[in-house]
Amino acid sequence: MNAYYLETKYIISGSKCDKLIRDGAILIEDSVIIDVGKSEDIKKLISGHDKIKRTNHIAIPSFINAHTHLPETLLRGICDNQTLMTWLNEYIWPFEMKMSSEDAYYGALLGCLELIESGSSGFIDQYFYAESIEKAAKEANIRALLCPSVFDNTPESGSLENTWKHVSNLVKRKTSNPNSLVKYGIGPHAPYTVPKEYLLQIADVASKHNAPIHIHLNETKQEIENAKEQFKMSPIQYIHSIGLTDLRILGAHCVHTDQKDMEIMKACDFTVLHNPQSNLKMANGIAPIYKYLDQRIDVAVGTDGNASNNDLGMLEEISTAALLQKYLADDPKVINNSQILSVGTIQGMKALGEPSSGISKGSVADITLLSYERSHSWPQNDPLSNVIYSSLSSDVSDLFVNGNLIYENRQHRTLNKNRIIEKCSAISERIISEMGK
Repeated sequence: MNAYYLETKYIISGSKCDKLIRDGAILIEDSVIIDVGKSEDIKKLISGHDKIKRTNHIAIPSFINAHTHLPETLLRGICDNQTLMTWLNEYIWPFEMKMSSEDAYYGALLGCLELIESGSSGFIDQYFYAESIEKAAKEANIRALLCPSVFDNTPESGSLENTWKHVSNLVKRKTSNPNSLVKYGIGPHAPYTVPKEYLLQIADVASKHNAPIHIHLNETKQEIENAKEQFKMSPIQYIHSIGLTDLRILGAHCVHTDQKDMEIMKACDFTVLHNPQSNLKMANGIAPIYKYLDQRIDVAVGTDGNASNNDLGMLEEISTAALLQKYLADDPKVINNSQILSVGTIQGMKALGEPSSGISKGSVADITLLSYERSHSWPQNDPLSNVIYSSLSSDVSDLFVNGNLIYENRQHRTLNKNRIIEKCSAISERIISEMGK
């Protein structure tokens, strides 16, 4: 049994990340937070627990990176300053066509290293080679919701027909263990790349196996225009018209939406996966998540893949998200600090399929510690404000996932960092050489 007594200077607790405990402690047994409060009170409950004291740190719920393409770590920096379609057609897809399952496995391991080092206990992925990513996530001992891509001409399966045959069989086999840290959904790339007959088959399998559907929606203005020409409606309205929204939808991006789209999102089991930095870099726009939150539409935050961000750091992502919403609404009060931290943590856990009430008694023990050893953390006039607007991913010192301490004093306990970096560097050099870039 895991049994930890964790003592720290500050704790952001509560199901809305709205409670600050000074000189606090957290008691962990197995995967659960047994109690949280002032250290003088929690200390009385210790019975054989391993003691961890972090006197100059703050404990927060762990981040969930809610939209990734994890093996794209191998593509980091391959193409900047291009439009989405040029980026995809001339760089991303040609590189990916040369990736093997082993390449994807090492790329996913590198992604797991980065997620852990930046305080994320899990991720929601849409990519091919899902079993390679599963293997990496299990080695890292972190959470994952893997939604294997349904797409034409993939390096794993080739044609759309073969890809769907592979994905449907995979999902049928992998959704039988809901208690695993690694869960499965289905990832149709987008309505403009997956024909209606396949979307209907996806809905059927998702319904039978209680699997979420992870799909890119309303990402660019051009995509909206094309959908209105092809379907006479927006992508969100289109998937609603064919019945996909009867199921759990994880909608990546949702940048350009109208009131009809939002009415559908509000009425359905729909979570927006917001990727502000990627959307900015690709000049796709700013998703109005303040409107979604105001209408009680669920929102989680992701980084997108390393090919378009180019990092997996969630602290920087939620800070960017908060700043953009204030600008977009022309109102500094439109989103508060507790709210944006909840969106990046507790709401991400919900999207992944894991109930969480943050750092609260009885909640799952996914906890990130940030160090205050650097000058940008001082003074501590408002510790929560410093988390959102001053902290960096490099401040992460420790990470608990499901009650397991997998990152301790900036040392990995599950992965060999040097070996992974060396292997991934060689893979990327090989593929770029093969591409003639």
